[in-house]
Amino acid sequence: MSKRLTKAQFQYIEDELRHYHETKKELEELRSNVITGSIYREYRDDNIGGSSGGGISNPVERQATILEMDKQINRMGKVVSAIESVICKISECDKTMIQLRYWSNYKHKWEYIATQSFMERSTAIRHRDVIIKEIAEQLGFRK
Repeated sequence: MSKRLTKAQFQYIEDELRHYHETKKELEELRSNVITGSIYREYRDDNIGGSSGGGISNPVERQATILEMDKQINRMGKVVSAIESVICKISECDKTMIQLRYWSNYKHKWEYIATQSFMERSTAIRHRDVIIKEIAEQLGFRK
C-alpha cells in the first residue's frame, strides 16, 4: 500500500469527485433505462420487411453495444460507490471541505476552505490528500 498515486491518477479522482453528482444522476438514468428495457429497445430493429429503421440490425453489433453499456454502468457504479463509501466515513469538517472545493458552483481557494472547515490551510490539503487516496484504494489504484 506504499505505492503513490501518479499526478494523472490524483487528478482523475479529483475530477470524478467534482462530477460525482452528475455521474450519480446519469448512472440512475442508465440503470432505469436498462430495467425498463428502453435502452435495449433503442438497439432492436422492429422494422419488419421494409428498409432499415436506423437501429443496429447486426446481432453481434447489438450485443457489443449492450455489453459496452453494461461496462459503462459498472464503471460509474464503482466510482459512485467508492466516493459514497469514503464520504460517509469522514468528519463533518471534511465534508464541508469537499462541498466547498468540489461541489460548490464556485471553486473556493484553500484559505477560505480551511477557514470554513476550522483548520489550517496545510491541514485541509492534507485531509484532501487522505480522502483522495482512500477513494483511490476503493477504486483499486493502490494495491
